[in-house]
This record gives sequence, structure tokens and C-alpha cells, in this order.
Amino acid sequence: MRIAKAVSVILIAMLCVSLIGGVVLAEDKISVKGKIKDYDIDNKTVVVTLDDGKEMTFVIENDNALKKLDDRLFKGDEVKIRYIVEDGKNKVKLNSDFKGTKPGC
Repeated sequence: MRIAKAVSVILIAMLCVSLIGGVVLAEDKISVKGKIKDYDIDNKTVVVTLDDGKEMTFVIENDNALKKLDDRLFKGDEVKIRYIVEDGKNKVKLNSDFKGTKPGC
């Protein structure tokens, strides 16, 4: 009986630590919207002209997000991007962080 109670307490403590650790390690993503100006699938980059006219280059690290280029998204298409700045580069980590605004993207 005491062993079962001790195991329960240890499991609950581990769960709490993992939840807190997950929150601490979560990255704050920046969201932008604009139009695709250019992209380079081989270099995994896309250049987007934001709504305010500023151009930004993004590194697409997710292969599924990268496949959207030249398949469903083309130059001039409007996109929503969520990214983090890492090593001085704007990086898109997840497929869901790179979306077209037209249906099916």
C-alpha cells in the first residue's frame, strides 16, 4: 500500500515537472502576413513582402510546409507565417506555421 502511494506521488511530481518544463521551453512565435515575392526550394527559403511593404526572408525547416511551395502556393499568393528568430534567421518550424490564405492551402 505504501509503495503504491509513493509511486503515485512520484508520477504526479514527474508530470508537474514535465508540464512546467514544457511551458518554460515553449518558444514565442511571431506572426506576420504578406505575399510571396520569391522562394528557393533547394535552399528552403521564401521571401515575403509584408503588408507594410517590408520584405522578410524565412527559412522553412518543415518539409511538409516546404512542399506547399510550387504545389499550392505561388509567387503573389498571400500567406500567414509564424516564426521564431534563431541564429539570426527567421525560422518556420511547423507545417501549421506556414499557411496560404486561400482555401486549400
